[in-house]
Amino acid sequence: MALFDERILEKESPTFIPAVPKEKIATTSLLFDEKEMDKQIARAKKKNPFSLLQLPKAEKEKKKEKLPEVKKSVADIIPIIDQTDSGLFQLKDDGGFFGIWQLQSTDINAMHDQEAGRNIYTLAKTYQGDKDPFKIISLNLPVSTQKQQQYLEKKIREANNALSLRFLRKKLKELQYLEWGRTNREYFLFLYGPTELAVKERKDQFMRDIQLAIPLLPVSDEKQINLLYKLYNQNAKLGNKQ
Repeated sequence: MALFDERILEKESPTFIPAVPKEKIATTSLLFDEKEMDKQIARAKKKNPFSLLQLPKAEKEKKKEKLPEVKKSVADIIPIIDQTDSGLFQLKDDGGFFGIWQLQSTDINAMHDQEAGRNIYTLAKTYQGDKDPFKIISLNLPVSTQKQQQYLEKKIREANNALSLRFLRKKLKELQYLEWGRTNREYFLFLYGPTELAVKERKDQFMRDIQLAIPLLPVSDEKQINLLYKLYNQNAKLGNKQ
């Protein structure tokens, strides 16, 4: 049996399909027409030869936006205002205060397993129990041999024996080379607080918690300034390497 009857189809009037120009079919089938684009560019050049070189309006408005203000001095960039009489640093915009202390590192590989485990547990408990912000920073700082050099220089001035003088000068050169070519890995603790009293109380709490594992050592004002200088000038060199 046929799926459709040809006689019925012949009686039915065909549906009207409007004719579409070939030019329109060509233009709609492509994303763009190169000839039409060339014509538009030619017409734009006739009206204004420099129209293609001009930036769009959006880009012009973007360029007119105000550029960020350039800071006039380093004091405007660094958030530190001043160092207080107690040795703490004050931050601008009511940022509070912070202090710097040095952590005396220990070699856990040279300890017994029980002692090393106790120190690790003490530090982990302190870190987890303190909810206020703090930082531990490690830096390679030049070896300081100033005291040893001053002692040798004094001995050189007092030396009367040529053999002793030669030996002392050799030792002095060795110390100068160590200070120039060697560095020590040192660790520093930064404690923050809204007031000076809060920072001091946190420091006392840290000393009670980790003093047995890692003692807290005071840092001289000169070393603190050098440390901050190094942090804000990462490519700078300290000591005799400057």
